Formats: sequence, C-alpha cells, structure tokens
Amino acid sequence: MLHVRVRNAVVVAAVSVLVGSAAVSVTKTAVAAGIAAVNTTFMTFKIGERVVHPQHGVGQVVKLDDREFGSGVTRRYYEISILSAGSTLWVPMDPPSFGLRGLAERGEINICRKILVSRPSPLVDDARSRQSVLAERLKQGTIRVQCEVVRDLYAFGEHKSLYGTMAGFYRQTQNVLCEEWAIVEGMTLEQAAQEVATLLEKSRSMVNKSKA
Repeated sequence: MLHVRVRNAVVVAAVSVLVGSAAVSVTKTAVAAGIAAVNTTFMTFKIGERVVHPQHGVGQVVKLDDREFGSGVTRRYYEISILSAGSTLWVPMDPPSFGLRGLAERGEINICRKILVSRPSPLVDDARSRQSVLAERLKQGTIRVQCEVVRDLYAFGEHKSLYGTMAGFYRQTQNVLCEEWAIVEGMTLEQAAQEVATLLEKSRSMVNKSKA
C-alpha cells in the first residue's frame, strides 16, 4: 500500500483511490483529485536519492523503514519527503512501487520535447475506460509516458471538457512533469510550465491543421 502523511495535519483521513481494477490506500488530510498508478517495474533507491512519483512529484528518500499499515503485515518502505507538498510518502520497497522512479536525465527532456509536439493519440470517450487506460500507461513509470499522457489529455480537453477526477488527474500529472522538468533543466517552475504549455500548443495546432 501507498501512504501519504501531510505534515502538521490536524485531521487525517484514509481513502481508496481506484486505479483500473486496483485500489491504492492513501492517507492524507485532503486528497487531490486524481489517481495513483501502480508501477510494475522494480527499482532500488538509496537514502538521499531524488525520486519521482507520477502523482505526488519529486521527493527525496530520507529513510528505509519497516512499517505496518493496517494490513497486519510488516513491510520495508521507502520514506520519501515531498518538499513541494510538505508531505511524507511511504512506498513499499518490494513491487509494485506505484510508479516510483529515478529523476530523469537531461537527454530525456529533449526526447520529451519531441513527444509533447507530436500528434496526440486519441482517447476513448467513456470516462471509466479512459481512466483505466491512462492508469495502465502510467504503470510504466517513465517521464516519456508522463509526457504522452499530458499531451493526449490536453488534446482531448480541446474538444471534450475535462472535469471532476480526470481534470484533477490532468493538472497533477502536468504539475509533476513541470516540477521534474525544472529541476533537470535548471530553470524555474514557471519557466518549465511555460515551455511545456508552448509545446502542447504546437501539438494542438498540428491536430487543428489536419482537420482544416
């Protein structure tokens, strides 16, 4: 199970967020709209290493700890500090790792630029099926897939309004992408967000031209 603690919280609530056919247990004061994807790949991280969770953002491994979260089974967890959200995230060291991955390298950002301006893939109209498909894609746990999901949802939102859980999922997925982008490229978050937005506009223009 994945667990989140928001620092200085007065009230802590536990909820389950549906991810296709899997449920992820999340503990926090307020859960941002969105879904947490399960990652089928397995990576190991060291204390002090920076990591990325596709829905919680960039963090740092601060401890390896044995914990029991409700299931009665003690497991080994990464304790991760998510500084931008002021929260602590616990992710099991054994699979599945919920999309947890290492920080991207600079060369990958250049690939991401090409992905964001490329033609988006169509998404199904049915909301439940669409959410399930996107969750499956994010299980791959790579920044490239993160870019593809952001690109495709941006294009989808141009002709079908995003609302509710899907709107929150899109915003958070894009925010995490911009946060990592800024760190890897050594720029401000605002500069990263502006570049990503510009690239997405180019992708949208490509689609509009094909319809003309």
